[in-house]
Parts: sequence; C-alpha cells; structure tokens
Amino acid sequence: MISARSVGAVSGLSTKTRLGRFLASSVLVAIGVALVIRAEVGVAPYDVLTTGLAEALGIRISVSFLVTAATVYAIGMALGGRAGWASVVGTFAITPLLDLTLDLTPSPDALAARIPMFVAGVLILVVAVSLIVSTELGPGPSEVFMLGIIARGVPVAAARWVVDALVIAVGAALGGDLGVGTIVFAFAFGPLLAVGFRVLRYQPPLLVRETVVAP
Repeated sequence: MISARSVGAVSGLSTKTRLGRFLASSVLVAIGVALVIRAEVGVAPYDVLTTGLAEALGIRISVSFLVTAATVYAIGMALGGRAGWASVVGTFAITPLLDLTLDLTPSPDALAARIPMFVAGVLILVVAVSLIVSTELGPGPSEVFMLGIIARGVPVAAARWVVDALVIAVGAALGGDLGVGTIVFAFAFGPLLAVGFRVLRYQPPLLVRETVVAP
C-alpha cells in the first residue's frame, strides 16, 4: 500500500516568537491590503475571486470572502497544505483590522503617489505572508493552497504563480475586479515570497510517498 506523509521540520521557533510573528503578520496584512486598495491600480489576485463571487451571486464581500476562504482552504489541505488555529483566527480578525487601516489610509489622485503606495503594499504583504507561514500556526487560504502545491515538489515562486493565476482566471470569469496592478502583483509576489522564506531560513514541508507492506 502506498501512503503519503508530510516531512519538514516543524518550526523550531519559540512559542513567544511564533505568536509575535503571527500578531505582526496580522497587522501587516491589514496595512498592506489597505495600501493596495487605496492605490487603485488593481486588487490582489485573491480579491479578484472574492469580488467576482460576490458579483455573480449578489452577496456581500464579507460573505464571499468566507465562502472562498473555506473552498480554497479545502483544496489546499487536500493537496497537503497545513492549516491551523491561526488560519481561523486570521480569517475573522482581518476584517476589523482592515476597516481600521482603510479609514487611516489616504486615497491620492496622482498616479505618482498611487504607484509607490501599491509597491509598498505588495512588499509589506510579502513580509506578512513570510512571517505567518514561517510560524506554522496556520496561514491564509491562498498560502495553504500554495503550500499544498509546494508539498508536491513545486518551487515556491511557481506554486504561487499557479495559485494566483487560478484565482484570477476564475474571479475574472465571474466578473471580479481586475487591473494592471493585479497582473504585476501576480508575477512579482511568488519570487519575492521565495526571497522572504530564504531570509527567514524557512523551508516549507514536502510530501513523501511511502510503500507500506502489510504483515
């Protein structure tokens, strides 16, 4: 009988460090997303799916987010990605944090101001995702999906490209928001995330297949 198991050292960080990274990541995600939204040059790939589903079904964005999160988590976990308690907490905690940061973030008219905001938002999100994934407490839905693909031997950048391409394609087909910034985000995020993992000396776990001989 052939079975599969995940291999790769569980984070050797202390509990205090892991919790600190989780909290920092939550705040940074809210800041990064707010900057990308206020820049108005294109939403993040996952938000194309969220807005598309909301448009197609006539539901609120918050409801669409929960539906897409549950679906993407399920796909990622089926592939071998690891979720955790922080996945659940983060899914519900990000909304009030994002509301706060959106209220505090200006919306400039000049493109010369909006492009740096977008770039800053993407870079902050790279840091945030690198931090939460490295804790192994449970990342967001896109990251669990990505980790599921990585677990099967696909490099970090390529795995992220696959995830972002899929959510953009489905979201756009449903009528989701799409802009030039979305495409830039999709191409840049994977390679930048690979760098973030290297800086933190984090290697996502892989799946290995074993042959079990019955007695």
